[in-house]
Amino acid sequence: MSEEAKGWTFTADDGTYAVEKFTDEGKLAFNLLLETDKELRAAQKTVAKLDMALRGFNSAVAGQLTKDMLVVEEKEEEQLEFAGFAS
Repeated sequence: MSEEAKGWTFTADDGTYAVEKFTDEGKLAFNLLLETDKELRAAQKTVAKLDMALRGFNSAVAGQLTKDMLVVEEKEEEQLEFAGFAS
């Protein structure tokens, strides 16, 4: 990574550091940090795509619903009958 590290910097709270001066372990950790960040951004992009797909599927399902597809739960029927009786 020494060639790759030239020009790269790492900014911490107390200053900016030259990655090319890091120890081998530090350079490896920095490289893994970059790879992990790239993987995280890809995962976030995948989550956004899946979320959009779910909303699209939900919309497609909702768009085909009709009143004859409704299921009335037994408790709801009882409440409706009672509400009708009270009127």
